[in-house]
Amino acid sequence: MSLLIIIKPSIKKQSQKSLAWLKKTCKKRSFSYCIFTTTGSFDDDCAQIRLLLSKFPKVVALGGDGTLNLAVNALIGSSCSLALLPCGTGNDFSRGFNCKEDDWRKALFNTPTAIDIGKINSRYFINIAGVGFDAHVIKTINEKANFSSFDYSWTSIKELFYYQAQQLQGTFNNDARQYQNLITVFANHKYFGGGLKIAPKADLIDGQLECYQMRSGGLFYNVISFIKLFFKRHEYIKNLTYSRLNTASINTEGLLIEADGELIGKTPAVVSVHGQALLFHMPIKKRLQ
Repeated sequence: MSLLIIIKPSIKKQSQKSLAWLKKTCKKRSFSYCIFTTTGSFDDDCAQIRLLLSKFPKVVALGGDGTLNLAVNALIGSSCSLALLPCGTGNDFSRGFNCKEDDWRKALFNTPTAIDIGKINSRYFINIAGVGFDAHVIKTINEKANFSSFDYSWTSIKELFYYQAQQLQGTFNNDARQYQNLITVFANHKYFGGGLKIAPKADLIDGQLECYQMRSGGLFYNVISFIKLFFKRHEYIKNLTYSRLNTASINTEGLLIEADGELIGKTPAVVSVHGQALLFHMPIKKRLQ
């Protein structure tokens, strides 16, 4: 067995610990491996990883949601399976499994499951893509050299007082809608924003995305909405529309887009879901639920 390990340069203890464990495990099992260290240039890294895939049946993403997103975009269309050792800042995708570190380590040797992958414009996402305030917060955070999951929460609260919601016009499963957009989220899994459980019903193998459209209602209403979201009570938000969909399009120009916690561009956008598009090594705890 040969592994391609994708890792973001990091001085975090968890990242170094996970890499040391993986090297030790490869030696113990007589696996060969190659380490690809990301450079921060998404397109270049994606192209370089694709060139390596023919040599490896399995890829291990060692990092957070950004590293995972890079791996997903590189692996789409290949026969390689993908495993994850979470050690990023937010770890929102892995949070949705409610598993411990040892569960993720064991998952490397589980039979992979074919899971759904979302796509917004040319970018694939494994977790969540969003248009509006969430993307604005990521843009603000990216201006910092270093940040934590607490920084995301604090920045969200602070920016909510200054954010100017914009009109969004689009089509969702052939249903035309127009509204003052605070957040529009397309969820393949459950968490985003450093631990907010936006999509508790999301399922990686149901062939659909969960769509949450949170309309702006002024500062006071928006603050109350985020409090409800924080305490997982957002299903009671009056100005929230929930649906399950296969396709959507946003025609409004200039709205920021994020995918798996990465700022990827601006609208207009076309959203779709690709069923069973990636072989992923799911933690055993999730597979038995």
